[in-house]
Amino acid sequence: PDSVTSIGYSVFSGCSALTSVTIGNSVTSIGDYAFSGCALTSVTIPDSVTSIGERAFYNCSDLTSVSIGNSVTSIGDYVFYGCYSLTSVTIGNSITSIGDSAFYGCRSLTSVMIPDSVTSIGDYAFCGCYSLTSVMIPDSVISIGDSAFCHSESLTSVTIGESVTSIGDNAFRECTALASVTIGE
Repeated sequence: PDSVTSIGYSVFSGCSALTSVTIGNSVTSIGDYAFSGCALTSVTIPDSVTSIGERAFYNCSDLTSVSIGNSVTSIGDYVFYGCYSLTSVTIGNSITSIGDSAFYGCRSLTSVMIPDSVTSIGDYAFCGCYSLTSVMIPDSVISIGDSAFCHSESLTSVTIGESVTSIGDNAFRECTALASVTIGE
C-alpha cells in the first residue's frame, strides 16, 4: 500500500517462488538482501526510491530486466550479483556510483548505458558479464575499479571518457575479444 515507505532488510529474501513485485511510488528505500534469491523476472524501481541496499537482488537468477528510477544515487555492492538471466538494464540519470560487484556474473547482459552522472565504477562491477559487447564510459567517470570488466569475453570495444584518472588492476583482464579501446576522445 501507499503507506509503505521502505522495504527492510531481508524482507523477501529466499522467497524462491516470488516471481513478481510492484514497488509503489511511496517507497524511498530498498534494504539489504530485500529480494535476494527470489524468482523475479523483471523489476521497475520507481523514481521515489533513493537508495538500494547491498545485495538487494542478489542471486535473482531469473531476473531478465531492470529499470532503475531517476532518484537512486548509487547502486550498492553486490546488488545484482549473480543475476545470470539479466539482459537489459536501464540506469537512472542520478546514479553517481556503481558499487563493487554490482553486476558481477550477469552473463546474459549484452549492453549497459552508463549515464553521465556516474563518477565511479567499483571493483568487479561488471566482471563475468560474458555477453557484454561494448561499453562507453562517459566523461563524468573518474575511476574504474580493479577487475571492473574482467572476464567480459564478448567485449569488443571500449570507449573511456577523458576525466578518468585511474583504471584499476586487471580492469579488462581476460576480455579476449577486445579489439578497440579509445581513451579520452
